[in-house]
Amino acid sequence: MPNLAFHTEVLNQVIAKRAAQNDPLAIKLNNPANAKLKEFAVLGAMGPDMLRYVPVSQKLVKFLTQSIPPATSGKLLTPAEITAATTKIQNDMSNLSNTDQALAFELYFNPIGAIYAVLFSGLVVPVWPILDKTTDFFNKLSVIVQNQDEIALALIIGQFSDIQKGAKSLTGLPSTLQLMEVVLGSILTLGPWMEMNQTFPAPTENIADRRFEFLRWHKTSEFVQALTANATTDNQKAYVFGWQCHMASSITTEPFINNITGGPYRTHWWRNRLVGNFVDSWTFGFFEQPVAPTMNGDTPTPAYFDPTTSTGWPALCDGGNLQDKFNVGNLAGPAPDDVPESVKAMAKGDLGTLPNSFPAEISKLFSKALNDTYPAATQPVLGVDAAFQTIPAFDDNTLANAYVGASAVYWFMTSGHGALVNSVLGPGTGMPEPSWITQGSTPSPAQAGLNVGAAICAAILAALAALFTLGGAFAAGLITLEAALSVPIIDWATVANELFWLRKTLIDEENLMQNILVMGGLAYPPPVMLGAQVNIMGNDVTLPATDLTPPLNPSVSAVPNVTGIPLCKSNQLTTEGISATFIPASYPRWLDTKSTVAPAADLNFAVFPLAIKTETKATDNPIPPNTYPQTFVNGFGLKNGGIVTAEPYPTSNLFFGDAVSNAVQLIADGPSKLPDYNLDGDRGYGWLAWDAVAGSNPFNVPVQDMQEV
Repeated sequence: MPNLAFHTEVLNQVIAKRAAQNDPLAIKLNNPANAKLKEFAVLGAMGPDMLRYVPVSQKLVKFLTQSIPPATSGKLLTPAEITAATTKIQNDMSNLSNTDQALAFELYFNPIGAIYAVLFSGLVVPVWPILDKTTDFFNKLSVIVQNQDEIALALIIGQFSDIQKGAKSLTGLPSTLQLMEVVLGSILTLGPWMEMNQTFPAPTENIADRRFEFLRWHKTSEFVQALTANATTDNQKAYVFGWQCHMASSITTEPFINNITGGPYRTHWWRNRLVGNFVDSWTFGFFEQPVAPTMNGDTPTPAYFDPTTSTGWPALCDGGNLQDKFNVGNLAGPAPDDVPESVKAMAKGDLGTLPNSFPAEISKLFSKALNDTYPAATQPVLGVDAAFQTIPAFDDNTLANAYVGASAVYWFMTSGHGALVNSVLGPGTGMPEPSWITQGSTPSPAQAGLNVGAAICAAILAALAALFTLGGAFAAGLITLEAALSVPIIDWATVANELFWLRKTLIDEENLMQNILVMGGLAYPPPVMLGAQVNIMGNDVTLPATDLTPPLNPSVSAVPNVTGIPLCKSNQLTTEGISATFIPASYPRWLDTKSTVAPAADLNFAVFPLAIKTETKATDNPIPPNTYPQTFVNGFGLKNGGIVTAEPYPTSNLFFGDAVSNAVQLIADGPSKLPDYNLDGDRGYGWLAWDAVAGSNPFNVPVQDMQEV
């Protein structure tokens, strides 16, 4: 799906256009003095997607993290210990539905909340403060060394022992990451229920939809009409304004994401997130510049990142701070060298009083619209309680809990803390590498005890293996630097060289962790990962980021080479029988569980699915090939009457144009004419909401569709 940065950019442009058309609400939203009001519009622009981030319980967090060693234990597990822990995790996860059905239900309904809880608990809460503190120390020390300031050095040298202690505590970090990947890989198997090998519940039942799936797949126009009808305050109206923008962005741009992904969210749910993250970073970088870049084919001007000047596009991951743009509850940021309380709460599974900050007027509006649109008997359930009574998926606290989770996740993804920074090393010293750089050797994944079959992708394996060497080198380098700073007469050139290589080692470690998180679909890529500058036959060109293949030049960029599918632009995905990028490719794609090429799409989610069956009814894909995200924001205009034009089921298969033009039309005309679309475009471009035909099952034949009742 297009994620929050894309939706926010669309919202910004729609506000400006509607303000120019004298829309009173848009005029208020366009006024910088009303920044708080705009936060409600950004909150609405998340649409149902905020519900992806509902945090999980303490009990589930404890279950998921019980076999993951603390990242700050200071102990690197042996291969035998890794193997034993991996086996235990796999057995525990596969048997969960038998040992604790309630936890299994919770995990199924909140996979993204569970994934980030594991990540925050095992990595972010313990490690990010250490990385931030070390980076801050190096930044201060760099200025001191540059100025050869012995007085300032005397004032800061006492902090060295804390930095060394922190570095030593991270010796076991690779073990933590290895076992964390096993847990996360197990969660990634939990695709939407309709695509799992189940005969119960029947595909005609919607009670097993996740919350966000339910609101994206069913009665989408009726719901936004109910929101509109019940909004009375400015805050509520701003929220609905944003939700309508989300509708337009999803209907027009989700097919673009699906085109890159090779199928819709329903069939490739985690690859969809990977692609959405790349598109978000590209969109943010393009529009958050004083002057919009130009694109000559795949080559942008200015470049994504220019290593000769250390400049480039704005980095969504480092200072985008999307969490602040919808901070309607005034959740606090972190204390120095710490993480926010929302992150700690999600890591523990205990939100405390944080949800109380969420505005009650939005919860009430949401609940009223939900119950007006969907009879209680048709809403999803989370299982049954001890008395065998169904547990509703929505209650009065659902939206507030999701708000806390979304704030935590977007702080992690866009605040520029820990390893998710847009690091620039600066020029070298011209002196040789210190001896501590060559200490140790990089073990193979097998030597490290990594269960290759349980890992997600080769790039993550390589990054994990490299961390073994870098961690040891960094600790050794700190000892050498301390010695160089402690002599009676300081050799500033030697100190500068030691510091340069220490900073490089730290940045290398952070970049390796960042690569793991980005290519795992958990974090936004920095600009350097959007494309790589190369010289081909004397011409400087840019190769776009593609799905996973060996890196072009790991010392410069983690951008994969040209053998894969580009992650930020549309490809030549066409109808059956017409030449396409790889194979004749109808739209969309069926989960390739029976493929001999890639047995499970979402466990190999970063690789384009090749051998896959098509769904019935196959439809044309009107997305123009080789098109970048900015055109889907505002470059097409309004086409064929736009999204408000009602068409017979299932789709007109007409191209609607861009998101901004359609959102402006939708808000101007109101949602009464808007058909009920499937917001994932999950059976083709512009498909209306659908249900599965009774008795159909994806593992007998692909799910057959009928118009939603």
